[in-house]
Amino acid sequence: MAIIDKNVYTVANLLKQPLAIPNYQRPYKWRVKHVNQLLDDIINHQTKSCYRLGTVVLYQAPNTDEAPASEDVPKGALSIVDGQQRLLTLTLICAVIDASLAGNKHTFESGLLAHSFKSAISINNLQHNAKVIESRVSNLAENVRQELLDFVLHKCELIAVTLDNLSEAFQFFDSQNARGKALAPYDLLKAYHLREMMQSTDETQRLSYVQAWEQGINPDNAMPSLHTIMGELLFRMRRWTDGDRGIQFSRHNIEVFKGVNLDSANYRYVEAMLALDYTVEKYNSDPIRQWDKQHKSYPFQVDQVMINGKRFFDYIQHYITMYFKLFSAESALLEKVVRDLTVYQGCNRKGDRYVKNLFLCAVMYYYDKFGDLELQKAAQLCFIWSYRLRLELQRIGIESVDNHARSRNGLFKVINKAIHPQQVLNMNIPTVESAKYKNAPAVTDNFKEFGYLHGQTINDS
Repeated sequence: MAIIDKNVYTVANLLKQPLAIPNYQRPYKWRVKHVNQLLDDIINHQTKSCYRLGTVVLYQAPNTDEAPASEDVPKGALSIVDGQQRLLTLTLICAVIDASLAGNKHTFESGLLAHSFKSAISINNLQHNAKVIESRVSNLAENVRQELLDFVLHKCELIAVTLDNLSEAFQFFDSQNARGKALAPYDLLKAYHLREMMQSTDETQRLSYVQAWEQGINPDNAMPSLHTIMGELLFRMRRWTDGDRGIQFSRHNIEVFKGVNLDSANYRYVEAMLALDYTVEKYNSDPIRQWDKQHKSYPFQVDQVMINGKRFFDYIQHYITMYFKLFSAESALLEKVVRDLTVYQGCNRKGDRYVKNLFLCAVMYYYDKFGDLELQKAAQLCFIWSYRLRLELQRIGIESVDNHARSRNGLFKVINKAIHPQQVLNMNIPTVESAKYKNAPAVTDNFKEFGYLHGQTINDS
């Protein structure tokens, strides 16, 4: 580990440091219960000579021309990697108490007070939590407030670990397990693939990947979240094409997103992957690109062997872009089709959402392999194959969808084996003889229109 500093700081001394909150950090999301818990911890330990509040992880870019400061972090500043929520809450506590003291005794200083927050979530939570703290301390006598402020500033301590390598700073953060809370699979994978990048990328490249990654977690971001892309789409597609269960993405099955390191693997099957990787890199780095402004993305396939390191991050970003292009962007390829087929009274029931997810996965898997060739017809086929569950089952659980998706003769297997689009479009999907349940009449009408519903339905009886 490239640890350049590991010391115990009082809250006052740490908050006086040139701390900065980089753009890749998530919004400030602590709620009332978290603020009250921290306040209660401090008040209950106020009789102690000192009270340790945990560890924060900081990153300081090397002071070289090769490691310039990013536009949101001044050169020489300490970027907060882990501990943002706690440090901001401590800043609020100290600022509110300090402002409540009579006279000109306002001595609290912190560079975080001058930080300009862009996230509406951060702004709202900071404002609300400040009022919560103000309400709690307003009932205390002034001398008690002064004693509490002195205790927080000079008796409460934090261990600050500062590293000069951002990837290792994130690895250190991911190795921490605050209060026994399990790490999210996304954080575990981020740390794993940053480690895999160490020998092949520089600090600037790793920082750019981290920034894009954290934007995927940021709820202010308009793009689909990592939870949606990885947990509900990519994880399930990768599992279903192998005939495996894809019910829930968790830290226990992150192996689905681990593969080979092209720098160290000497297997024969890796040779083709290495050649393709080299070709893409060579093309994009050719000086002629400065003239023709062309760029080639790596030609990912959703069910391919995962390439560790930066290609993993590229892979995730590739499918975020694909999802946006298919379903969410203005003039998206299938925005109208999806709206017409999947938006109806009752479409937000849990079972209907499971079926819609199955439909979107099937469409993405087809598009991933064949692009927009016969895409409208393929989307109709995916709808029929997925939504027949809505007509045949009164209650739909994720297990029902999972079994349908990984069936031996299911659509995912057909797409997986197909060489031409027509082999998918020729898939024989039996018609529904009768719609057993009347809780989705719009789906019934679509099946009738497409010629996949025969016989009498409950609505006709």
